[in-house]
Amino acid sequence: MKKKKPVKTLAEWLAEWYSVYKLPTVSKSTAENIERVIRLHIPQWLKELRLDELDAFAIDKALSSIRSTRMRKYAFHVLNNSLNKAFRLDYIETDIMKKAEPIKHRVKVGEALTVTEQREFLRKVGNHYMRNLFEFYLYTGVRRCEALALRWEDVDFESESILIRGTKTISSYRRLDMLPHVSEILRRQKEQCFDGLFVFPYKKCIVSRTFKKFCPNHKLHDLRHTFVTRCAECGINVNVCQSLAGHSDVKVTLGIYTHTSTQFRKDEYRKFRIEP
Repeated sequence: MKKKKPVKTLAEWLAEWYSVYKLPTVSKSTAENIERVIRLHIPQWLKELRLDELDAFAIDKALSSIRSTRMRKYAFHVLNNSLNKAFRLDYIETDIMKKAEPIKHRVKVGEALTVTEQREFLRKVGNHYMRNLFEFYLYTGVRRCEALALRWEDVDFESESILIRGTKTISSYRRLDMLPHVSEILRRQKEQCFDGLFVFPYKKCIVSRTFKKFCPNHKLHDLRHTFVTRCAECGINVNVCQSLAGHSDVKVTLGIYTHTSTQFRKDEYRKFRIEP
């Protein structure tokens, strides 16, 4: 006779699923995001229901109460993964999320800074204590959390290389050559923060907020798009750029390559001749 599984509330199951299946297997930043979705965005009334009380309508009702479509989709993914696992472990009799309404969210594509915007941004930043960090983003294309996770032990001035502990995919864990200007940025930063473990010991929210103060028409991630765009404008091979940026799929890199600045396209197009 098959042993009957104990009945848990959704909250109890999410806590177990998170600690057993997510915390040991995903990056720190991803784990923090999942925990935040569970704690802040999945309604408490839903979490208080027992697993055997859940149905697709309750899921749809809970998700519809989340105002942001982006966060609604994150919550959908958390519930989908956790309840699918509960189904496979026989805690629930049906895979509920297959009956739930899919969430539509249109991702806003980032936009690189033009050369003029980039110059104006750095002019406004001036001698602010985060200038080294912002320049590091521009010259390496690393993700926000990758720069903030960078340790001095990852920086090798002798071999002129930097270990980037990727925060998203296996391919995002990579080693970058240290260009002269990047070396200069890091040496300045070492003088500024010489006694710490991390190269850029700043909080994520403060970094994003500070960037917005100097560049209100863009988001911080646009500095990453700017790096890839400058690579395209310099004629750097797309596969090399993919490796530098830590993109898991070259299609992501190509997508940015096709959005080089209008002025650059005009300048390049002027090179066109009917006859060589």
